[in-house]
Amino acid sequence: MNYKTNSSSILIENIKNYLNYINGNKNIPSICKYLTYFSVFDILGKLAFPKKGHRERYKELINYYSSWKYKSYISSLQLECILKHVSKELRTLIKAKIDINPLTYNNFFNKLRIPADKVDFTEEKLKEGLSGSQLKLYEKNMNTIHKARYDNLFYKLRCFVVHELRFPNPPNASNVDENSEEPVYFSYSKILNEEKEAEKIKLEPGYRLYFSPKLILLILEECIEKTKGEINYDDNYYKNFEATPKCWI
Repeated sequence: MNYKTNSSSILIENIKNYLNYINGNKNIPSICKYLTYFSVFDILGKLAFPKKGHRERYKELINYYSSWKYKSYISSLQLECILKHVSKELRTLIKAKIDINPLTYNNFFNKLRIPADKVDFTEEKLKEGLSGSQLKLYEKNMNTIHKARYDNLFYKLRCFVVHELRFPNPPNASNVDENSEEPVYFSYSKILNEEKEAEKIKLEPGYRLYFSPKLILLILEECIEKTKGEINYDDNYYKNFEATPKCWI
């Protein structure tokens, strides 16, 4: 980074004050919190990595400036969804690992909520037991496998929320903890049944990976704190974001 500064940023202080207000207001629905937090992430990413593409900005922010434990975890649920795009030999090996982990083994998912670290893979755990030739095959398939990695899923969630107003928990679900500080899997079917929503929508049974608004906020706050000593936000903001133009078309 070439933007080191010791001056405090008016922009950042205003953003932090606004985030504190949003987080502390119990009357603000979670979808509004998601939209706010991801909007700030968008600004932060453009200021920190102006030459990167949108997805890459998110990944760079998370990987360089957050200590989020799960950022390089690989979701077993999402990995299973894309296995058909992985080389056949490797696909069989990965499927075997998924089948013996708590995601599918011994009816583990009869529970309503499961911590993600009880279910998902670190890269090392996923590679464990592979031979030299299989590890080379893994490297060739890494881009596909990493679509199920948490930093990519974080950005995917952002797109669902910002562009489609889709968010992780079902409408009116009272059993999902919006203040969870770690990713969890929850039983989509059970929550919908409890809320009597299952008959109103086409339900694909199973479980969903959930990032709470609180989790998004914690990652965002850490990224803000760790970047503000390297980036002159006030100068960069006006370089990267023009004032509202006369002509919008």
